[in-house]
Order: sequence, then C-alpha cells, then structure tokens
Amino acid sequence: MHPRPVVRTSPVTTVPRPFLPDEPPPWEEVRELRYGGYRYDCRVLHQPRARTEPVLVLGGAAQDKYSWARQEPEVTRHATMIAVDLPGWGAWDAPPAHYGMDFLADAVRHAMDELGVARVTLVGACYGGTIGLRLAQRSPGRIARLLLVSTAHVLPEDVRATLRQTVTLLRRGDQEAFAALLTEVLASAEETGTVRRRGAVVRLLRRQFQRMDAAQTARFVENTERLLLHPLYRPDPLPPVPTMFLYGVLDRFTCPDRGAELAATLPGCLHTTMHSTGHMLTLERPELFTELLVRFATDRPFDDLPSCTTRRTPATARARERGGEVRGHGNGDRGA
Repeated sequence: MHPRPVVRTSPVTTVPRPFLPDEPPPWEEVRELRYGGYRYDCRVLHQPRARTEPVLVLGGAAQDKYSWARQEPEVTRHATMIAVDLPGWGAWDAPPAHYGMDFLADAVRHAMDELGVARVTLVGACYGGTIGLRLAQRSPGRIARLLLVSTAHVLPEDVRATLRQTVTLLRRGDQEAFAALLTEVLASAEETGTVRRRGAVVRLLRRQFQRMDAAQTARFVENTERLLLHPLYRPDPLPPVPTMFLYGVLDRFTCPDRGAELAATLPGCLHTTMHSTGHMLTLERPELFTELLVRFATDRPFDDLPSCTTRRTPATARARERGGEVRGHGNGDRGA
C-alpha cells in the first residue's frame, strides 16, 4: 500500500508581494514516501504555470523541508519547488551509518519517480550537496542544472576530528558543549572579513542544537558517522548540464579553495564565491542567494550580481581568452 499524500490546497503565505495575473500562487502538497524500508517525505509547492524545470532542494544537517521559506516566494514565481526530507532528516529515522550516499541519492530519485518529475534543477546545500552530487552521477538524465552550495568533496583531518568530537559529546550527554562546538564550526569565518548577520545566525544555530531531543540526537549521530565512514565524492562523470559550486568567501568549514579544485576538473563548471558570507550563506545573505538561485534556474545571466565572483572552468577558446573570470559590481575585498 502506498502512503497517502497529505495535500494542502491553500496558497502558500510567505509571499512578500502579490503574484501577477500570469503568476498564480503555488499550492502545497506534502507526500509521504518509503524507500528501502525507510520512510521519508517531500514538500511540493506546485506552480501551475511553471516556466522551467522544478527546483529540488536538499538541505544540510541543520535544515529540513521548511528551511527554504526565504527562497520559496521568488522561486515559485517561475517553477515548482520540491524540498525533500530524506531518511534521517526532519522527523524521519536515519538508516544505520553503513548506508552510504548512494542509498540517499537513490531515495531522491525514487521521490522524483513518485512525483512524476523527469528532470530538476537540483540544489544541494552542505550535506545535501554531497547527496546531490552523487545523484547527478548515478542518474545524470534526471538533472537539468546542478547548484551545489557549501559542499565538500573531501573531509580534511581537522574537520573529521571535530565531527567525531560532536558525536562523542552527544553520546556523553553534554548538549551544551555540543551546541557550542557545532555552532562554532558552522558559523566560523576567516578573520579577514565580516560575515553578514553572523550574530543572528549564531543565536539561531545554538538554540536549535540546544533543543535537540533524543530522536534528533540519534539522527545526527547516524548521519555524522555516515559522513565519516563513506567517501564524499567518487570520480564518476557528471552530466553535461549547467553546474555551479557556490561558497561563502569566508567559509572555513567547506573551504572555497577545495571546491575550486573539484570545479577545475569539470569543463565549463562555474565556481562562485559570495562575499561577506561563511558556511551559512543561505542565512547570511538570503536575498542575494535567492536572486542567484532564480537566475541560475531560469538560465538568466548573473554576472552583474553584486558581491559575487564567478570563475568558469575553461571549456572554449573564448573562456580561456577571458581568463575564466566574471565579476559582479561591488566585489571589493574579501569582506565586501
């Protein structure tokens, strides 16, 4: 028996300005799913007059399907938006850590199959970016565009040690020390610039981690051990679709330079850094991130976006002649 979808037919209310006549407001559906014996769900904001492929978002360890409220109004003017809470996210039990990224990537594909969605603009943030990268490799025909935000393809030893420490603290029952450490990791920043909204982001993360219950703690432990147990990246081909790696220029957790190393191996791939942001750029500069996301999903130029620097891996003679760099207005220094 297939789980029954939970459908809410009322319009989404997080819209900052009225929809135009040719932009009907989206309607919401929450669909419960099962894959490989594990339950999960997805939240779909259907746009009846979509102009491009659905935008499917996979969040990080601190996010769920309701974490994209700042992006929903603008994205759903153009496309249906799908937010997936995989097994181990939201309210759902996590598979044991020996289930790797392939399993989670295949669960995303299963959700697309159940929704009848052929191709998507895939947006993955942090942990979700790692899963999204694997999905693009395993199911290349299902990806129209690929936007990976604050995504690591390797875990340096210092990061691995910190993640192991978070698990140790939780197993010891030291919630305060865990919250302080993980907040410091996710909200850390280089000392050469100032991160927008850092104080507010620190307060938000610390409060969220302090309030984790037993079920949330168990999910965090399994998902973190999964990161430590399995490779984050395999050198398999990626689909020849528009691809961008996006990082906060001050991010110390998923260093932009490491992302540039991977982007440099993919012809035509974009590597973009956003100024005055660290790892949590979707919270630190939400308006700028939303504008970049919408332009990327609708194939509109974004080289005039302020405080962003984009480099393209040379794929043509013209790209080599430009040096592969596009600068937006107002870039300035690393803390612009």
